[in-house]
Formats: sequence, C-alpha cells, structure tokens
Amino acid sequence: MTTTNQSYRERFLTRSRLIDHLEELNSSTGAVTDTLYVTPNPGVIPGWEWLPPAALSSPNGLVLVSGSARQAAFGAPFAIEIDDDDRMADGPYFGPFVESLTRRRTIAFILLRLGSFAVGVAKDEKLVSSKTGTRYVKGRHRKGGQSQRRFERNREVWIARLYDKLCKTALDRIGPFERDLDALAVGSDRHVLEDFTKRCKFADALRRRLPNIEVAVDRPGLKSLERSVVSAWGCHVWEAEP
Repeated sequence: MTTTNQSYRERFLTRSRLIDHLEELNSSTGAVTDTLYVTPNPGVIPGWEWLPPAALSSPNGLVLVSGSARQAAFGAPFAIEIDDDDRMADGPYFGPFVESLTRRRTIAFILLRLGSFAVGVAKDEKLVSSKTGTRYVKGRHRKGGQSQRRFERNREVWIARLYDKLCKTALDRIGPFERDLDALAVGSDRHVLEDFTKRCKFADALRRRLPNIEVAVDRPGLKSLERSVVSAWGCHVWEAEP
C-alpha cells in the first residue's frame, strides 16, 4: 500500500458557501486543471494518497479538484447523477455536483439519546415540522444482586417508554410528509438506534426505504436539530497542504 506523510486540512462548508466556492473556482482562470468524480469507497487513489479514511468513506463519493498548486476533495452530501464516461474532465466541471446541491429535497430527522430526542422534517434546508421531547432514563446501576436486577428491569421499562414516545412523535411529525421524503437523517449511538428501530416499525420502514444520512448529535433539542439540517446539506472538504 502506498503511504504519504503529506498533511492536509479539513473544513466544513454550508451549502451556500460551497456553491459560492465552486463558482469562484469556475471563474478563476487556471485555478482548476482537472476535475474527477469518484464513486463511494474507491480505495487508495493514485496521486491522492494523502486523503484520510474519512474522505475515502464519504457515502456519496468525492469530487476531486486539481490545480497548479492545490488538490481538494469535496465529500458529496447527496448522490450525484453522472455517466461514467463523464467522470473526468479537463478544467472545472461542477455542473453535476451543483445540480445535486440545488435540487429541492425533503429530509426527515431523528435524533436520539437515552433521555431525550428531537424529530423534524426539513424542506430545502428549512425546518417545516419539529418536536423535541424527554423521558427519564437513569444511568447504569453499579450494585449487584437483586437490587441491580430490579434496577435493570426498571431501566428497560424507562427505555421502552422513551422509544414509544419517540415513535409516536415521529409518526405524528414525519408521517404527513412520508410520501415526499428523499432521505432520513439520523443522529444516535448505533446500538441505541438499532434497539429503537426494532421497536418502532415506522422508523424501521423509513430507515430501510430511504437513503440514510448520519449526523452528529450530543444532546438532542431544537438547536441540535437546526445544526443537523445545516450539516445534512453541507460538505466536508479536504485540502492538501504544500
């Protein structure tokens, strides 16, 4: 395997800033000499060995841009419709990328931590439905014996009630938009998400039917929901440093 010690910087661009940045590259003479659209999970790319695993695992592939003194990789937030014969181009070629960014989309959001949740639907980066909630779930019990077993049974009940409350909220808030949804964005621990979707048939069906977007969340609430909307439409960029 080829390795490199070349350093890079990573940054996040909101959708509007990304589109502006692409327009600048497109209009700057000589700024871009080559454009390459890469499918998801490409493995090591010759000449781009510096790309970190996070970039190479971008779920919708990458747009690689080379210039006389720069290399930049854009993690596509949405799938890009492009023919295989058109994946390479001399100079700037951002039409398919911009089209994927500007297409109107409706995305459902489910953010979950044990004890709190947030649910929402966003159309073209604007929340049109949202609801947050809490349900008491006490942390782990460290004592042993019958006391611990009794606590664990109670904790299972608390978690089940939280899941049921979230499931009903998701059905109420997301259900009316179900036919229009283009994707489902989820922020949760993997095992918590698995347990929840096993109990909530509505969420499980959405997760199976729609493209899934992972968003980071610490404490679900309205602010984290708004940040998740921005994140879902935004783009991570990795740039090689000289």
